[in-house]
Amino acid sequence: MFNRLKPEDYPALKKYFEKHRYPLCEYSLASIIVWNRCLYEVSWKLDGDLLLIAETDIEPPAAKRLLMPVPCPFRDIPPAELADIAKRSRHTRYYYVPQDYFEKNKAGLEDFFTAAEQPGYMDYLYNTGDLAGLPGHKYAKKRNLVAQFCKQTAAVRKVEVEALKPANNAACLALLDRWAHDPEAGAQLDMLNCERKAIMNGLKHFDLLELNGVLVKVDGEIAGFAFGSRLSEGVFVLNFEKALDSYKGIYQFLDKELALSLPHRYSFINKESDLCKPGLAKTKESYYPAFKTKSYTLTLK
Repeated sequence: MFNRLKPEDYPALKKYFEKHRYPLCEYSLASIIVWNRCLYEVSWKLDGDLLLIAETDIEPPAAKRLLMPVPCPFRDIPPAELADIAKRSRHTRYYYVPQDYFEKNKAGLEDFFTAAEQPGYMDYLYNTGDLAGLPGHKYAKKRNLVAQFCKQTAAVRKVEVEALKPANNAACLALLDRWAHDPEAGAQLDMLNCERKAIMNGLKHFDLLELNGVLVKVDGEIAGFAFGSRLSEGVFVLNFEKALDSYKGIYQFLDKELALSLPHRYSFINKESDLCKPGLAKTKESYYPAFKTKSYTLTLK
């Protein structure tokens, strides 16, 4: 039987994510928890050495699927076993199948599954050092935007960068409301209620889920924040980033400061997918990803 996923499950389940090699952002345990009950219900169960995670859409017709099983210790799962796991857990479909697994096992997967690429779910991963230092000619525009933010705030305003802490929750939520109504920012972006709920979940359980983040204050008031979670050994996911666009260059400034703040063990930052939005894809490409990785679905034949 599957169990309903709760934030309190994080300490017991995180060992399954210590050594996994799935590069997609959907395999951050903290991220799975904060997005739970926003668009879908998440449940889990143990099956031998495997952790199985299932999603069921909240809205009708309530489609359900499995994520790739997460073994502990981690091992590659052959296509035949993957099919058997789905059958005995009464599921017919996997979501978020990483590109490297799909390409490595394509021939065997064809015996059991129909495969399809998931549009909009290609993740962008960056060298942490590049985002922290913005080196070389290719990052000249980003450095210029950071400089514009610093120049705009230097003359008469005090700028502070701090580690994000639970004590900042109320101020971050107030910023979120300002962002959603800022005519230069969120008013045209139609921020989904589910994203707000996920951010609130993350802030509420920040320490329990071992999240990391930074905030930027201008004259003592929060003007932007960014936070994320551990994905895998050496990879951090930037889950959320919000700021007031009235400060030109603040997002570039936040990106840089977050990268600078991360523990040295994180060599890469996953900035998630572009959701098939051309503007978002253009922004992600402008940071010159070290690599991109696609996501696939597998449906039992």
